[in-house]
Amino acid sequence: MLVENIHSSLIFILYISKSLKYGYRLADNMIEYETLQCYLGMRFQITHERVVYWQPNRFTGRHGARYNASNTDDLLGVVLKERPKGSTVKLSRQGIVFAYSKEGIINLGKIDSFPVLDKLNVDPNHMIPGKIWVGPFDGEVFHFCDNRVWVNDIKGRRCHWKNAPIELINALSRYKPLGGSFIITPWNHVIALIEPIPLPLEAEEQWKTLTKDERRMIQIKQKNIQMLPIYVCKFNSEWKVALDEPVDFSKPLTKDEVDDMLDFLSQFSSEPKLVPAPEKDDSKDELGGVEEDWSEDDSFFEDYDMNVMFTPATMGEE
Repeated sequence: MLVENIHSSLIFILYISKSLKYGYRLADNMIEYETLQCYLGMRFQITHERVVYWQPNRFTGRHGARYNASNTDDLLGVVLKERPKGSTVKLSRQGIVFAYSKEGIINLGKIDSFPVLDKLNVDPNHMIPGKIWVGPFDGEVFHFCDNRVWVNDIKGRRCHWKNAPIELINALSRYKPLGGSFIITPWNHVIALIEPIPLPLEAEEQWKTLTKDERRMIQIKQKNIQMLPIYVCKFNSEWKVALDEPVDFSKPLTKDEVDDMLDFLSQFSSEPKLVPAPEKDDSKDELGGVEEDWSEDDSFFEDYDMNVMFTPATMGEE
């Protein structure tokens, strides 16, 4: 019992020290969404009558916010072959169609021709960062804090990106400096929710040109969570998303983890190490200390009805 308690305590201390200083310690091997059970993509409803539609969520769908899709032959062929009674599926950026079951995520197949919505533009051209996003707010949901990006699997465990492109982090931080969530649509548009902030004049003028359906999309977000969907940037095809396996703190500490833990604990030794004083160099200015980064990433809030995790944030100044 004593050994088990010591083991659990060491794991907890290791978790805290690693999280604060380095982020989570991750496995080296990279796994895809399906293997890691990350249910990602834009949600579509397919009926046995070969009708395909999208809705922001179940509640708004019951109240008329339901949009039929066209160009659906590929999607119908993949889904109805495996689920002839219809199904709810998610479409990833790579064209993979995922379905959910009690056993986990099922890969139904891949399509090359994506569906489009009849009344909403899913792939607008010439979008400017910071302008209002008037298309469907749906796609692959990710979360970020500082330079870390992750996704939750179906068990709620975090699967981190191996490398987060600095260009993407900079674009997100401009509008969400405290971190939060963002979405990548199947058409590689990066979008996010922000709380009320002064908008550029172009964005205010944009409202006057919107269709009634586009205005309704924005009003749904405003009514439910008092936040505005905006366009952040285009996801570069050269940015590769590769996920690490989630950390399993139930397993025994590895040798590397033990070494790291002992090194960390040595900082609290009652006999501080004596460090030789550096030789004075009058030709160089003395460097100041570096403040420790104690950023936390657990202050996120989840809107279960919208299935979108977000954090209130303000726009950073230029």
